[in-house]
Amino acid sequence: MRVILEAQHAVGHLQPRGVGHYAIQMIQTLLRRNTFEYGLTFFDCNGEAGNRERAVKHFGSFHVPFYECNELDYRVASRDDARYGIKTYNEWTGAEGAVYHFMSPVCIPVSLNGKMIVTVHDLSWCSSPGILSEHETDLFKIGRQRIERTSPIIITDSESSRNEILKYIDGVRPEQVKRVYLSYDEKNMFPEKTAAVDNADGRYLFYVGAFERKKNIARLIKAFNIVAEKDRELKLVIAGKPTWDDTTEIYDAVSSSPCRDRIVMPGYISVEQKRQLYSNALCFVFPSICEGFGIPVLEAMACGCPVITADNTSLPEVGGDAAVYVDACSIEQLAWEIERVTASEGLRKEMAAKGLVQVKRFSWDKTAGQVENVYRDAANIL
Repeated sequence: MRVILEAQHAVGHLQPRGVGHYAIQMIQTLLRRNTFEYGLTFFDCNGEAGNRERAVKHFGSFHVPFYECNELDYRVASRDDARYGIKTYNEWTGAEGAVYHFMSPVCIPVSLNGKMIVTVHDLSWCSSPGILSEHETDLFKIGRQRIERTSPIIITDSESSRNEILKYIDGVRPEQVKRVYLSYDEKNMFPEKTAAVDNADGRYLFYVGAFERKKNIARLIKAFNIVAEKDRELKLVIAGKPTWDDTTEIYDAVSSSPCRDRIVMPGYISVEQKRQLYSNALCFVFPSICEGFGIPVLEAMACGCPVITADNTSLPEVGGDAAVYVDACSIEQLAWEIERVTASEGLRKEMAAKGLVQVKRFSWDKTAGQVENVYRDAANIL
């Protein structure tokens, strides 16, 4: 069976995050397993975006055929149904297969010859209005409308996200939505006690991820202020970079913090730096307002780092009994749990040990095997 994997989100950014990391890991694992005959599609209008070069970087060693659309810009395809619908996705890309897997609802086809599968990571923009930027929300609204018209099979990251999909996308049947848990970068995430990364040393809390509203970074800073007034050696390391969201609230919280000289913001960090920062932190703090999955929770646990996270959406599914959970809206509770965890070496050791057990429940190979079963069902192969 020939399966076409949409690689746009894997190759479309110099510094992938979120969906990009998912797409890279998912596609690489499927190609490595080599269960089906695969091809990859992406947009690279007039070869200007450099997507082919990144496709070669991530997937060239698998010797899989690339099918790219050089006639239509991805940004046009994601917004303009009339323009995108002039041709089928098959005609735009030259790819022919029995099954087509799109890694995000953004830019799924208006017209396709073949069985469509689309990964919908979450519908936080529906369940928590205003949590995403207006730009992102508009793109996801278009994607939802296309899903409602084309009725594809949907893969999603958690039971929480599955419930959101059944609630907010019209006409979707329960049997149409398949929950497949994700995993983490198993090759690169492991405990590594090292010297300081930049000036992130000594006793510190760690956050890594996008700078966006749903990550709740401003409340994390305010909780840190409470704890840091008592613990004069404690630092907060916030790694990542702004996205489309307005990040004024975050930078205002930093500039107004009485402990701002102990807030370290290294920007976008490498995989190696991330591993070292997880491994040497007192704890990883991830008080997100909503998550489709929450890969950083697993990354931290794989590095032997205790995790404090929120008690909402998918996060308890991911963290199991290994994490400490808080109300994402309660600065006081978050501060109390940070103080409790950072004050007790015994508790941290217990949490770290539980985390190393919890991550064994997840692997990309397991994820890919379940996705392959969805492909079989889509093509009516028993």
